[in-house]
Amino acid sequence: MSQDTGNPPAAETSSEDNADPDLTPNPKYVRILLVTVILLGVLLVGGAAVVISTVIARLSAPEAPAAPDFGTMTINIPKGARLIDVDNGAARIILRLEDKDGPLLLLLDPRKGHETGRIRLTEK
Repeated sequence: MSQDTGNPPAAETSSEDNADPDLTPNPKYVRILLVTVILLGVLLVGGAAVVISTVIARLSAPEAPAAPDFGTMTINIPKGARLIDVDNGAARIILRLEDKDGPLLLLLDPRKGHETGRIRLTEK
């Protein structure tokens, strides 16, 4: 049984019959778009693979060994100098000292425990 809606059947038309020249895709642009989409898909999959492999590598890598204890170190400061301030950082420790010649900065390496430099502050 067929159901009649009362509407006359639509005529079969081909897309070529009603083709508007402005709406037909240019094969050159279709190819460019296809190549662009494929390249972006490859980049997306490659980037996801890099991120996933980096996460797996970092999770499976053993923890870095702890820094060896350098024990007790002796740091020589000028006789009669007073400690004013200490600035502690990951890369260096800065001791601000005051002695008879004026302010002095003493730079220490926190990983190795030795002096890396001295800076004398003078007025000009």
